[in-house]
Amino acid sequence: MLVAGTFKSSFSKSLQFLVVGAVSLTLSSLLPALAQAPQPIAPAALATPAAPATPAAPAAAAAPAAAPAAPPPLVHPKANAYDGSSASTEVLPNANPKRKPETPPDPFKLASIVETNAVYTVDVKYPQFDSIKGNDPSKLNEEIKRFVIAQIDAARSVMPAKMQHIEGPKPLSYIKGVCNVSLYDADLCSMTVDLTNYAFQSAHPVEALSTFNYRLDTNQRFVLKDVFRPDFKYVPAISKICIAKLCEGLDDDGSEWVRRGAAPEEKNFGKFLLSTAGLSIIFDPYTIDNGADGFRTVTFHWDRVRANVSSEAPFRKLVKR
Repeated sequence: MLVAGTFKSSFSKSLQFLVVGAVSLTLSSLLPALAQAPQPIAPAALATPAAPATPAAPAAAAAPAAAPAAPPPLVHPKANAYDGSSASTEVLPNANPKRKPETPPDPFKLASIVETNAVYTVDVKYPQFDSIKGNDPSKLNEEIKRFVIAQIDAARSVMPAKMQHIEGPKPLSYIKGVCNVSLYDADLCSMTVDLTNYAFQSAHPVEALSTFNYRLDTNQRFVLKDVFRPDFKYVPAISKICIAKLCEGLDDDGSEWVRRGAAPEEKNFGKFLLSTAGLSIIFDPYTIDNGADGFRTVTFHWDRVRANVSSEAPFRKLVKR
């Protein structure tokens, strides 16, 4: 706007100068004629002064003079596109062209937990895996069922205090859910349990997401620190990269929210998933922002963290794919 204003002012002054000059030139050329011949001026003589009024052409010459005065464009640093120069270079787009497309999950059957009472209904589906490459998923399937029931009970425990039951043919409150499998192979299983519970007359349903990570070779669930080498300080490393990635394009208030929710504390990184592509950290709504974007995820691809991954076979195998 400053450049445009300067150009407009310069152009106006140039135009005024040219018009005044044209009028002065015309009058000076006519004065001798008027002194010699007091008769009326021919129409052609009146038409000639209009010709100098075309000094619009010289205005083009004034344009280069305005160019040096133009200030460089002002771009807020946080508006810059992500160029990989910050610490968040460890975070890559979800699409990795160097990797083969992920194969669909191995076959599994869907089981359901269904319940109907006078107050609410429950309908949650979860996987029961088949054997793959000779492994025995029976204990895995039992553990999945127990885990899903525990998540349902957690959702159920907060509902009675909220709801007001109205007699009718069908309860208006509910708990619904599905499971999404991120990885299943001979040694590892990684998945989420996604529940939606609604208490009648609440403003909106409540979403809850839990992650389930299991080793079939030891028949035990594992936590995030198990994925890395024992000597690797994974919490501050993950915190630094997550903050850098999630703060892109945010103002100071938004950045401060992220710094609190992704601070280097182990509790902030309790929800994670494994896949053939990498390790994903999941943040609940309202932990790093105002909740408008729902659950947020930062993915660390195996190519970028291979040096710090545990040497144990199930995890090292993911890096070598």
